Amino acid sequence: MMLGGSTTSLLSLLNEIDVSRFDISLLLSFSGGPYANDVPSFVHVLPYAYRYQDARSRKLHRILSPQYMLAKVAAKTVGMAHRNPRLSWQYLEEKDVDFYRDIEEEYDVAVAFLEGQMCKYVADHVKAKRKIAWIHIDYKQSRFDPKYDVRSLSQFDKIVLVSDKCKESFCECFPDLCEKAVVIENILSAKYLLRRSEESVDMPSLSEGDLNLVTTCRISFSSKGLDRAARAIARLRDDHAQGFERLRWYILGDGQDKPALEKLIDDLELKETIHLLGMKPNPYPYLANMDLFFLPSIWEGKPMAVTEAQILGLPALVTRYTSAPEQIRDGVDGMIVDNSEDGVYEGLRYVLSHPEDVERWRAQTKNTRYDNPEEIKTIEELIDG
Repeated sequence: MMLGGSTTSLLSLLNEIDVSRFDISLLLSFSGGPYANDVPSFVHVLPYAYRYQDARSRKLHRILSPQYMLAKVAAKTVGMAHRNPRLSWQYLEEKDVDFYRDIEEEYDVAVAFLEGQMCKYVADHVKAKRKIAWIHIDYKQSRFDPKYDVRSLSQFDKIVLVSDKCKESFCECFPDLCEKAVVIENILSAKYLLRRSEESVDMPSLSEGDLNLVTTCRISFSSKGLDRAARAIARLRDDHAQGFERLRWYILGDGQDKPALEKLIDDLELKETIHLLGMKPNPYPYLANMDLFFLPSIWEGKPMAVTEAQILGLPALVTRYTSAPEQIRDGVDGMIVDNSEDGVYEGLRYVLSHPEDVERWRAQTKNTRYDNPEEIKTIEELIDG
């Protein structure tokens, strides 16, 4: 139950679904996470799937498994040969699933609500009359290899993609599974987000007149492009861009590249401009107090973070990832820029020199509805078969 769009989508789904018709059990891999206490009380939370809950025990059992250690070496070799670390993760996922417990009870429907390892687990270790997989990413852009997922995905009756573009990408990678693919947008409950946004948090001091950008994401350079955004901001300073002194960028999240991002900010001398706030159990009050949501991603599926910000009244400045035109009306409730460092630079330069446009986008965003509770009926029909 970590910070992320799929978690928010799951909680929104659980808060909106007709509980009089469905008896719902939730199986999590591990304990904990900032959203663990947000699971509705009517949901049966099962004992965790991973057999070894503490990190030390998990590491020990992996080291003591010859099959796992051989697979780890092979996975690293595959990733290095293709210069793609994502292939290493994919290769190793199936071996890691062996450390999960089997579910003996048979269910009417089993849903794997996250791509990759969870789909492999539900395919092989969960008994159900029908199985549904949920894929939140643009599969092609993610640089995953279909051959590592086709066996498990073939065992599902339906495969949900979160946007039309994501479905197109999936069908290109899995032409034989395209007939199983359906599009259901990520569920977002406005009442849940608005309620959470009113909670009290320790906000940073925001100065009137500043342009306060906010990003909530996993800190990963390969997908989120935070490093190129930092370099673009340094170029704005060096070029004496109009309004640069007003720019403040707040990043909420954690991830493997956080130390590298901290060093980059230090090396570029941007500590007064870019602020890493870390992982927050409730990011929504921070979003509600900012001016513009900023997502400089290299690739995305259909990021929930953008729609969450829109529900809270923030227009968005984003790069042209696959589904960006499905989320942003360019020049109406935000701005879509070229998916490059130059594109990020030009977009930031524009919003700094055109504050009246940001205000116009903000007014339009506040007058637009972005949640989609009607999608619940589609999901209920999918569950019913």
